[in-house]
Amino acid sequence: MTTSRNRLLGAIAATVLTITLAACSTSTGGSAGPTDSGEPEAGGTLKLALNAWAPTNLDPHQQGNSNDPLIFRAIFDTLFWQKEDGTFEGLLAESYDLSDDGRVYTIHLRPDITFQDDSPLTAAVVQQNIEHIFDPATAAPLQASYLGPYESSKAIDDLTLEITLSEPYSALINVLSQAYLSIISGKQLTEAPETIVDHPIGTGPFEVVDWRADESLTLERNDDYGWAPESDAGRTGAAYLDGIEISFVAEDSVRYNGLVAGDFDVIDWTPPQSVESVQSNDSLEFTRFDRPGHPYSLWLNENNAPLDDQAVRQAIFAGLDRKAIIDAVSFGQWTVADGFLVPSTPNYAENSTATFTHDVDQANEILDDAGWSEVDSEGFRTKDGQRLSLYFPTTGDVTQANQILEIVQDQLKDIGVEVQIDLLSSEDQQARVAAGEQDISAGIWTTNTADVLFIKYSSTEVTTPERRGTNQTNTADAELDELVATARASTDADEIADLYAQAQERLTEIVPSIPLYYRPSLVSSQDSVHGLAFDRAYGNLWFYNTWKEGAGS
Repeated sequence: MTTSRNRLLGAIAATVLTITLAACSTSTGGSAGPTDSGEPEAGGTLKLALNAWAPTNLDPHQQGNSNDPLIFRAIFDTLFWQKEDGTFEGLLAESYDLSDDGRVYTIHLRPDITFQDDSPLTAAVVQQNIEHIFDPATAAPLQASYLGPYESSKAIDDLTLEITLSEPYSALINVLSQAYLSIISGKQLTEAPETIVDHPIGTGPFEVVDWRADESLTLERNDDYGWAPESDAGRTGAAYLDGIEISFVAEDSVRYNGLVAGDFDVIDWTPPQSVESVQSNDSLEFTRFDRPGHPYSLWLNENNAPLDDQAVRQAIFAGLDRKAIIDAVSFGQWTVADGFLVPSTPNYAENSTATFTHDVDQANEILDDAGWSEVDSEGFRTKDGQRLSLYFPTTGDVTQANQILEIVQDQLKDIGVEVQIDLLSSEDQQARVAAGEQDISAGIWTTNTADVLFIKYSSTEVTTPERRGTNQTNTADAELDELVATARASTDADEIADLYAQAQERLTEIVPSIPLYYRPSLVSSQDSVHGLAFDRAYGNLWFYNTWKEGAGS
């Protein structure tokens, strides 16, 4: 059987979710492999506290927030796994072949892999998962965009799947290693697809016991698990932990105080202001891991005046003291972005934002030359009677994000630019952005490929009446389009690196966004917890080798 993307997409008036990820790594303290902490002990339940970004449901193909890969990596597996050197090994897949023209991937699956419902992994099941992603009812915007120029797939036999692309796509194996593209049980997809949202069935080291939306998720060990990634697992067999209890805790102080009190074994998203306290506490451990992809940035909507004027965007970049912003909110835990990619991302180009250092005089000169030379009674610039004002709808549900917005507002006022911050519910904020009402929005996009520059800035990814896209800035630059499109279609590593370097340089000229900082995973844990590791494809925690000291006694 062959599945055609055109047939699947023909009915879609996509409700593509624009991911302002917070959805957003190479280690600077953690690693993907197990820690050296003595002989592991089996047993015990890990109590984990995450922030409030809980998935709306447990279908990995419907989600795109920053906590989701951590959850899905525990329940599911992916076809491939990213190794320490940036290359990939098979996970559910054993290997793959690529045709000479770069358009046909033949994926060979590992034999004898079973889902948590005892059904087998087959090529037809993987094909079923692709169909699920492109099904309009799934509304899988992130996952569909990650599959790029997918055209069709065909199960050659039980363990061989052929994927055909409309053009070469150099990032395919990268994204097939991300937990957003986890493989769901084919039996569940066929017999009970409605249960995926609250009790999904995967092949992962843990399985779902109980899910309470926005509150908690309870997982237990999959005793039949036996196919962990060889390069990082260092062993086979089931996970050490009996289970994991995940609590979604919005308040930074509650997560941190719960860790100190022993209520939690691990907290992800450690508040930056609490890191020094963790490091000075002999009973706690701290680990950081740099997530790959696009830095946390201000997305500037080029569809709306005055941001349709490149000069205004350049002036805003020059008018912001990004170091002062980050120093004020991160307590030394974040790094000011010097480019449009995080350094751990393949094909990152160093110092690609050096064109615009903080220079208020330069910002004022640019705005004067652009015709914004008059000032009204409140000190804001005007042109033809219109105030230079920018609308910034936001949810206000992250403390540091709120602080950043307020500092941005104050700094831009110094160059005569008004920023109107509008605190909304998440639903209302997303609706405003979907309608293109915003002048500025903010977010991060975590991924393990420089193809994020295509996703975020290609004119083909701009929202249309038929499809909501991922290009939140509405950038449509012919030169940039050519660079990122050619890079994703190339199979030559040197050419790809050169094209992405040029693309990053072009972004400094047209300024569709303002990269602010690199945000790592900041993880704190009890010193009795060992074997914490990270999935490099996204920078999320991976619990296969995690164990608790004393759990076996």
